[in-house]
Amino acid sequence: MNFKKLIATLLLCISLSACGPRGPKISVSPERLQHKGWVMMTGEGFTPSSNIESHLRRPDGTEFPVLPMRTDDKGGFTHEIDTLLLAPGTHELWVLDNATSATSNVAKFEVTLAPPDPSKP
Repeated sequence: MNFKKLIATLLLCISLSACGPRGPKISVSPERLQHKGWVMMTGEGFTPSSNIESHLRRPDGTEFPVLPMRTDDKGGFTHEIDTLLLAPGTHELWVLDNATSATSNVAKFEVTLAPPDPSKP
């Protein structure tokens, strides 16, 4: 191996180890919808076949009661959220892995009273 390849390999190893291990991650779809719809939350990177806690914060900053759930044998899950009774505004979701105490990223979705405008991202 020549010197340049060795340096490039070392830098790659250092940058990968500095990032640390991948933690749990969630996502929602769609991110903007009318109040009469469903949001699909998916998660990955949690402890397999384990208990997790889903947190949902309202636009006013208050939180719904924690929703206990369980991951599949690969550490993933899916969950549908009915938006019919949710207040308009941006809601925030995150999930706690009870086995490791690791918390996912915060995913956001917006509930609107009017149908979403397709020209807005």
